[in-house]
Amino acid sequence: MFIITWQILFSTDYILMPVLALIWILLARTYRNINYRGKIFAKYFLPALIARFAGAILTGIMYQHYYGYGDTYYYFFGTKDIFNTLFNSPVAAYEMLFVDISDWNLTTHSHVTFRGIFGKPKEAMVIKICGFFSPLGLGTYIGTSFTITVFSFLGCWGIYRVFYDLYPHLHKRLAIVILFLPSLCFWGTGIMKDSLVIAGLGFYINGIYYGIIRKRKKILRSLFLIIVGILLMKSIKIYVLVSIIPATILWVFFMYKTRIKNPILEKIASPVFLVFGALGGYLIMQQLGSIYSQFTFEGFIEEAKKVQWWLKLSTERDGGSGYDLGELDPSPSGLLKIFPKAINVTLFRPYLWEAKKLILIPTVIESFLTLLFTIYVFFKTGVFRLLRILLRDPVILFCMTFSLIFAFCVGFTSFNFGALARYKIPCLPFYFIGLILILDKVNNKDNYSVGTDSKLKPESE
Repeated sequence: MFIITWQILFSTDYILMPVLALIWILLARTYRNINYRGKIFAKYFLPALIARFAGAILTGIMYQHYYGYGDTYYYFFGTKDIFNTLFNSPVAAYEMLFVDISDWNLTTHSHVTFRGIFGKPKEAMVIKICGFFSPLGLGTYIGTSFTITVFSFLGCWGIYRVFYDLYPHLHKRLAIVILFLPSLCFWGTGIMKDSLVIAGLGFYINGIYYGIIRKRKKILRSLFLIIVGILLMKSIKIYVLVSIIPATILWVFFMYKTRIKNPILEKIASPVFLVFGALGGYLIMQQLGSIYSQFTFEGFIEEAKKVQWWLKLSTERDGGSGYDLGELDPSPSGLLKIFPKAINVTLFRPYLWEAKKLILIPTVIESFLTLLFTIYVFFKTGVFRLLRILLRDPVILFCMTFSLIFAFCVGFTSFNFGALARYKIPCLPFYFIGLILILDKVNNKDNYSVGTDSKLKPESE
């Protein structure tokens, strides 16, 4: 099989675009009315989904008419192969969806446009998931893109529900940074790795909170969400899972610590939780490292080198906007030295003068606003009060631990501002949530406890 033209959007896509969008919106409206009628946060559900659909359309048009190529092309070609095979050869379709390429029958290979992409585990996982959902989009790019966008949105909605449950009085601000963040609405949509990883991250956090911390939902449901979330992150972008595990351990331990009513036991619990949390995190990472080499320090460095090599090559080839963190020393001490540089580049760069392409301007504006908001919160809070809040509030500690570890991982590996704009989106909502919660505590002079003990009432509609 051969590709006649590098094209993902056809006239069929533009015809089906409003029809499929309307169908999804009507389904979402029905779901909202059944599950969230009378809830203050229900008003964000449809606008947030519509914003994601707009982002999915814009990303498709961008890749088709601006870049003219990209990973989404390969993912869609593989997805289209699966969709076509579902009707022509169901047995081959089954193998393409559920069997490793090394175990395919010879006839199955004849149905594939690019065999190489199925030989890469991460890319193959994206294709298989999109191929599985492709009938809902009638095999078109925009239809499949909408389906994956809904899947990704449900992950974000799961995150929003967790933080709304903890801080209902902040529903507007939380909605802005979780549901309406521009970069998330743009890059977290469509047939891409990032959309599926965002979904996995949201399912995981929702399952952890309701299944372990609050124990409000059914255990089997929460366990299912946790497993699905872990599998998506592990299979597609394992560094997201590496970043969330230590943050989760701190979150769970310290949330249980806040429930201790005896002041003496509470003081004793802090160092105990820290020691056991660190030990537990180390043991978990060690066990995972014995199974998956990517979890080890050497595996992380090796994976980073591969990503760096490819992004540097593509940046030089395409004249992209790259950055350099200086000479890299692949040792623990060397990584520690480069830690603040990597975080800075993820959260606050590119600076205005570093945008070589017009398409980076939205990222520049978002990064600049992030820097301004960070400076404002820092000076409003002060160093010592900030540290005290971090150590006393497990939710803020969780958000900042995950966002900073993740920011380091992507800042250390990307070396390209275009790729960085997409790679960093999982950590941005949590970083902003952390800042919002810190500022809220300062404004209320720490007069309420974290999460479930909050006495503040929701804002008026």
